Amino acid sequence: MKLQEEIKNHQPHPNASTTNILITGSVGSGKSSFLNSVLSELRREEFNGRVQNIQAVRPGAQTSVTQHLRCHTFYDKIKIFDTAGFELGKTVNASIILKKIIDGEVAEGSKFDDILKTKIKMEGDKIHCVVLVISIHNAENQDLIRFYEEFIGMLTETGVPCQLLVTFVDKLVEKTVDLKNLYKRRDIKQKIENIAKKMRISMSNVLVVSNYFEEMKINQIKGTLLLEAFAQMLMAAKPFQERM
Repeated sequence: MKLQEEIKNHQPHPNASTTNILITGSVGSGKSSFLNSVLSELRREEFNGRVQNIQAVRPGAQTSVTQHLRCHTFYDKIKIFDTAGFELGKTVNASIILKKIIDGEVAEGSKFDDILKTKIKMEGDKIHCVVLVISIHNAENQDLIRFYEEFIGMLTETGVPCQLLVTFVDKLVEKTVDLKNLYKRRDIKQKIENIAKKMRISMSNVLVVSNYFEEMKINQIKGTLLLEAFAQMLMAAKPFQERM
């Protein structure tokens, strides 16, 4: 598969030993499902094409399943950092914690509740690209949109690239096969454009995916969207690495 090979052959810029991507989002946004889906695609031969739940997922959970900063390493050159899903009423602390992670001030395995309490200086990996995950179901949530807009503005000032990952887009179509022509549907394209406009992020930095949720086996249509999104995240990190 061309996309799988492209990701497998990825090389960070010489200024960085690995490409470090931070994936974060509100509780229930689909970020853990995205990680499971991508892992299932990249290790399809090992898993015989079956969808794997490597990262714990609790559908409908009101609090985050992830409690520590977790790192998933791909092909020794790519690191994906997974955060606790934040609750909308606690976004002030979330902003502070995320900024510390991005700056490389949080060690892998750190418990989120302890990050602001500890006075010991920690060393972690600096982040080269931030991915904010939003479910299409929350596209009208004004509190979430406001938080993302402000956070994207902060990232723009620091120069760290940001990608917006929109999940559950399969809920906008009747059949999985319709995902092939996602942007040919004017109503869907307009919905995604409205999300980007509200958050003041370029459409070129918006990725759409349909995670594996109930499926037992991977399929080509969803897999292509997932791997295209993942490859774009790696591409987005390169210019930042060059400036390091």
